[in-house]
Amino acid sequence: MESLGIHNVSFGYGDRAVLREVSFTVDKREIVGILGPNGAGKTTLLKCILRKEKTGKGDIQILGKSLNQYEQQELGRFISYVPQEIAFPFPYTVFQIVMMGRYPHSSPFDFETGEERELIENVLRKTRTMEFADRPFNELSGGEKQRVLIARALAQEAPLMLLDEPTSNLDIRHTTQILTLLFERRKETGHALLFVTHDLNLAASLADRVILLKNGEMLGSGPPQEILTLEKIRELYEVNVKILNDPVTGFRLFGYEFKFE
Repeated sequence: MESLGIHNVSFGYGDRAVLREVSFTVDKREIVGILGPNGAGKTTLLKCILRKEKTGKGDIQILGKSLNQYEQQELGRFISYVPQEIAFPFPYTVFQIVMMGRYPHSSPFDFETGEERELIENVLRKTRTMEFADRPFNELSGGEKQRVLIARALAQEAPLMLLDEPTSNLDIRHTTQILTLLFERRKETGHALLFVTHDLNLAASLADRVILLKNGEMLGSGPPQEILTLEKIRELYEVNVKILNDPVTGFRLFGYEFKFE
């Protein structure tokens, strides 16, 4: 079953086209990565899925239902989102930020029940953020904020999670922990995940399928081992890379070629 369907979606600002007839699907249990250079339209596509931008053409479907048929709170029960960065105007604590993920599921009369609180605490433990649950979110480091936003998305329990550069602020240890957590989430719940990244190695190791996006158009789609070739990467980023096969994990590893004169 399709968790997400993108059908001939186009979007632009005035006369400037940002997305041009983009089409792909994300199935239940599938992890899909979107790769592309700056200005390719990756974040704009996520905004269209979240209904923060209105598509000029095409249709977006969540679980087989057109996006414009959802009420906003209802949509929050089906899509969670981890942005690159965010700031809150009030000094919310980490616990309060993660609790916000429960808003789509709660009414004013049953919010923050014992069951809800237990769920939040479990997510805080899994993301290693329990230790600063009472600290103001805006005082955290970039990496700590990223983990909290992932915790909020996990608390939302939506069948589709969108992530924009999910590991950009994380060190190696926390990157490994978060990736393990996302794999476990897929195994336990069958939920789907769509993420945007510049990291070729992240896409190759995490994604079941990769979408290549450049100048608002799709250059290709397929399993990482098939689509992430030297030729396609050169076409996408206009740089040369080296590809190595990790003998332990079987993953393909990418390195950049530098030429100094």
